[in-house]
Order: sequence, then C-alpha cells, then structure tokens
Amino acid sequence: MLFKYTFDTLKIMLDQKTIDELKTALEKERDLLVSELTTIATPDPNLKGDWDVKHFEWEEDEITSKEELEGGVSVNESDEDMKNKALSDHLELRLRDVNNALKRIEDGAYGICEVCKEPIPLERLKANPAASTDIKHAKEHGI
Repeated sequence: MLFKYTFDTLKIMLDQKTIDELKTALEKERDLLVSELTTIATPDPNLKGDWDVKHFEWEEDEITSKEELEGGVSVNESDEDMKNKALSDHLELRLRDVNNALKRIEDGAYGICEVCKEPIPLERLKANPAASTDIKHAKEHGI
C-alpha cells in the first residue's frame, strides 16, 4: 500500500505533459549517444547494449617515429584506441541509464527512487532525466 501512495503522489508531481517532456529529452539524448558511439564503436552482435571500439589505422605521416612504423602499431594508434575505449565505456553506461529510464516510463515506474521508493524531486529529473535515485541515495551509492 505504501508503493500505491507513493505512485499516486508522484502522479500529482509528474503530470503527463511533464513525463512527455522528460521522455522526449531522454529520446533525444539516446539518439545523440548512439550517434556519438557509432563514430568510435560498433554494436556487439553477441551482447546487447555492448559496443566494440573500432581500430583506426593511422597514415604513415601521422606515425611519430620510424620504430613505430617498423613495429606495425603506432603508439599514437594504441593511445587513440585506449581513449576511444574509455569514451565508449562512458557513453555505453549513459546509454544504459537513458534506456533504463525510458523503460521505467513505459512500465509506469519513472520518477521513483529505486532505493527508498519515494518520488524523485522534479528538479532532479529535469537536471538528469535518467536519474533512478534521489540525490541522497545517489551520493550514498555513488550513482
């Protein structure tokens, strides 16, 4: 019964217009994240939601030393691959959060803190529409 009360309270805080606006913001962010990811990675066909970083070959004039040219792999290439992997990991996590928020909207559970089951303040949702917890629990759980 506590959850019913919380959800009814949330409905008052989040009217359909507000939910639609937040959903639109999430969909735009999802599209942007996918666009960014496709520049450095490709979707893993075997693991949903995972992306594999593309390896870019550098041109001979971009390689920094003769040793790198003879060795076949440029230090610049491996540095670039590591940067792209870190960026890809960050974008994948954010995309997961955005997709989870869209799923919560679909399921009718959007805007409820996953820890305490209380409504997430509207100001927090406007600042971060993918938020799954209130500020207190985000800090406690490092979210």
